[in-house]
This record gives sequence, structure tokens and C-alpha cells, in this order.
Amino acid sequence: KRITMRANLSRVSREELVACLENQGVKAEEAELSEGVFYLENVESPESLLAFQKGWLQVQDLSSCLAGEAADPKEGDFCLDVCGAPGGKSLHLADRLKGSGMVEVRDLSEWKVSLIQENLDRCGFSNIRTRVWDALVTDPDMVDLADIVLADLPCSGLGVIGRKPDIKYRMTPEKIRELAQLQRDILSVVQAYVKPGGRLVYSTCTISRAENEENAVWFLEQFPFTAVNLEGKFGKSLDCPTLKQGYLQLLPGVHPCDGFFLSVFQKRRE
Repeated sequence: KRITMRANLSRVSREELVACLENQGVKAEEAELSEGVFYLENVESPESLLAFQKGWLQVQDLSSCLAGEAADPKEGDFCLDVCGAPGGKSLHLADRLKGSGMVEVRDLSEWKVSLIQENLDRCGFSNIRTRVWDALVTDPDMVDLADIVLADLPCSGLGVIGRKPDIKYRMTPEKIRELAQLQRDILSVVQAYVKPGGRLVYSTCTISRAENEENAVWFLEQFPFTAVNLEGKFGKSLDCPTLKQGYLQLLPGVHPCDGFFLSVFQKRRE
């Protein structure tokens, strides 16, 4: 069985990780598009891997790892992940911060936050904390504080339909419209948390224009942000004409990962 996992490269070297995996009979091949993402062959389950138990690895699709690459946190940054369960993207940010700064990861319920906490406890980062918070409710204490806000929002999930085929029986055009509006409602709240000069990363695991490109255009019309040129942020083999315009739409079958959308906006300094 082949699975995709991301290595916490601030905790382990590639060489040590690959040697540990090979000792368990697992073949590891690093992906071209994102640093530290490995395709693993001959894995019964992630939990069976010593490297996973040690907190060196996190189950994460290549597509969602690109959100951390696009966010590109600098050492010392404060990052806020507003809909973070089960925590993969937040862990990626914490790893890239190399023990500096802080990542606060939030989600709606105690149960969702407990899923995040399980991963945090296993990986052992000290620069990450959790909080139960509804992203639709403004947090006045967070306004203008974050260097990076990561908004990986609830969506129709059409990009992962290959792994979750039941989506096609549940999703309707009306539900997609409702989700696109929910995304706008959340973005309207969380954009206030970005400090002037800071960045907001908006992502979904879908391929619907209403939830992706149309929401990105709407956001730039409504709020004091500009699109960030993403050229050169990812591996050389990712040639996408929209990177200059600040967004990327990955498609299953075209790219070696799930369907995924991400866009990056920078808050203007008034």
C-alpha cells in the first residue's frame, strides 16, 4: 500500500528518516513539488511506523502541504490556523518555524481540537497551541495580530472524491452555493486578524469555481489585500499560469495529488 506523508524536517534529517523507514522494509521516495513530502510503499498503517511514532512523520496529501509552502512563515512569526483539524497544516507551519514563533490552531468543537492535540502530542512541538473557537465569531483580541492566517475552509470536497466517493451522492449545486457563502462569511471575519503586511492563505479541497476562483476575486474586491505572486514557491515541475495572479488550482489526474485550491493575499499597509 502506498501513502503520502510529510516529514517534520526540523526534527529529523532526510537520511535518518529514510534509514529508519528502510529498516522496517518501507521504500520512501521524495516528491518533487514539496520539500519533505514522501511517497511510502509497503506500509500497513501509519501507526506501524517507528518514524510516525517518534513524531517525524505526519499523514498529509501533497496538495495540502503546498499550503504551508505558500504561507512561507519566517522564523518568529505568529500564525493562526482558523479551521485546523486534524492539524496537518499547522504542524507544517510549526515545523517550518524551527521551534520559533507560535502557531495557534483552532476549530469549532472540543472533539475536533482533541484530534489536533493527538497529533501535537505525538510530534512534540512546543511552538503550537490549540483553542476551541468558531471561525464565524470575531475574536477582538486577535485583530491585526497574525503574520499569517491560514483559512483552509469547509468546502464541497470535490477534489478528494477519488478517496471519498460518497461525496458525489451528497453534494448538490445548492449545497455548493451555501458553502461558498459560508467561506465568504468566515473570510470576512478572519481577514481582520492579519496584521498590515501579513498574509492570508485561503484554501479548499475542491475544484468548484464558486468556492475557489470566484471567492478569491470577491475577497480582493471587498478587503484591503493584494494577490501574492506564487511563482517559484513550489517545485520546478509545477508550471501553472495563474501563480502570478496569486492562486493555484490542482486537479486530480492532472497533478500527482488530490484536487486542491489555494490563494495567498497580502494585507496592504495603510
